[in-house]
Amino acid sequence: MVVLSAPQVHINNQHPLKMTSLKSKLQLALLNRKKGRNLIEKGFTLVELMIVIVIVGILSSVALPNFLSQASKAKGTECTTKAGAILSAYGADALGDKAEALNTAKGSATDSALCDFSVPAVANSGALEMTVTGKGDIAGEYFAAGCVNPATGSRELLTSTEAAPTAPTCA
Repeated sequence: MVVLSAPQVHINNQHPLKMTSLKSKLQLALLNRKKGRNLIEKGFTLVELMIVIVIVGILSSVALPNFLSQASKAKGTECTTKAGAILSAYGADALGDKAEALNTAKGSATDSALCDFSVPAVANSGALEMTVTGKGDIAGEYFAAGCVNPATGSRELLTSTEAAPTAPTCA
């Protein structure tokens, strides 16, 4: 009776290996070599990088003008908020001493880096009228006019980015 067995392979005087063991080691070596090659080949091509740069350039050219106009609007909003606060403070304080309320309003109107406030004398009715113009970055781009009548509680503030609005009347 003849018994057949798997062929024996000797590599550099090592222990004899069976063919199945050699096949698995060969597969492992090929996988490791392929993995090493993939690590070298990772990255972006020049075309891919150029496409990304073009897309970012287009987006920034669209977004930058919008961002800059929003910055001017925010500065104008700061002026509007401060003017409204001055008018409201005068309206509340004028219920007591109108002269002291006017001095407080004029003092509050002088400490802004973005706006010039003009607070003239109080009208006979006790109403306070004021005008606001932008200065610095928003010079010539922001105008406002407002008034408050402490007797009736009516307050109005009009803003514009083109020219000084007509003064409102707070009767």
